[in-house]
Amino acid sequence: MKKFIALGLTAVMILGVTGCGSSGDSGGSSSESEGAAVSAEDFEPLVLKMGNQQAEISLGTTLDKEMCERIAEDTEGRITIELYPNQALGDYTNMFDELMLGTLDIAHISPVETYDTRVSATMLPYISFNSEELVKVYSEGSFLREELNDALSALGIHLSGIFLEGYNGITNMTELKDPTVVGADKGCIIRSPMMDVYSLEMMDIGFRVSSMPYSDTYTAMQTGVVSGLAGASAMNAYLSFRDIMEYFYDYKYNQEATMIMFSQKTWDKILPEDQEIIQNIVNDICVKSASESDAINEEYMAKMEEEGLTVVRFSDEELEAFAKSSRENVWPQLAKNYPDGWLDKVAASLE
Repeated sequence: MKKFIALGLTAVMILGVTGCGSSGDSGGSSSESEGAAVSAEDFEPLVLKMGNQQAEISLGTTLDKEMCERIAEDTEGRITIELYPNQALGDYTNMFDELMLGTLDIAHISPVETYDTRVSATMLPYISFNSEELVKVYSEGSFLREELNDALSALGIHLSGIFLEGYNGITNMTELKDPTVVGADKGCIIRSPMMDVYSLEMMDIGFRVSSMPYSDTYTAMQTGVVSGLAGASAMNAYLSFRDIMEYFYDYKYNQEATMIMFSQKTWDKILPEDQEIIQNIVNDICVKSASESDAINEEYMAKMEEEGLTVVRFSDEELEAFAKSSRENVWPQLAKNYPDGWLDKVAASLE
């Protein structure tokens, strides 16, 4: 089915569906050949639509707004971006498909592995639990970034930046058994996102998992189907589950790494000098996200403690033990989801 969908989307792209989410305002000429640099003489100011999946009150939306303001100012009004947060333009999978088709200009969303599994590699467990290291891993010139550029370019998408929204922990209603012991049964069933990079890691740590959509999790906790969840940062846990949770375990097993992407059709309409301006601004925003997400993580864990919830932090040595087990036990299982030998190259690039 995935191949069928991918072929269908490719066919549509080949047939020339060139409309852009803001094509009525953009002034881009439909006669321009794809990939051709637009000339300054022919250029008209562009008004672009950008969607994100983040809530109105979130680090992602706050920095997206800053990015849009800076781009408008630094391009002297040649590029204006209208931001639609909180999935106003559809969920992340819909926005990804629209980027491929060119019917949406920009999106800040989670990776979608439907068409190329390499795209989900930003979410690999325990790539690092140090944000400064992650910035390097995701920056231009790194092996992983070049592979992501290649995967997304083939889908008609320009990857502009990888945004760090914080590490995910375990939100739970009950105290875990042996929380620091790798592989020891934790005594509960938790919700896991429907992705191997999550569920296999949770089982390696010692959880029993039930995969379900995030939107179903609160009710599942209320009814006792699960006692907690994976896939939420401290901020998300506090904002969405603080009235039902009792514990937050800061395992840092997975970095919430989202992507700022342009439709290639839109990117090709932008003047080369403005492309450089935009890229520099996005780079700044993504570096800023790393430091601010760490601060926000600590802020919301402190808020939990102020409300009487229990926060469990782990030492670097304990986190290293979880990371070592992940590389030895989880990554080999994940290897089947990627091109032959590819995950070994990712691991080698991190050494």
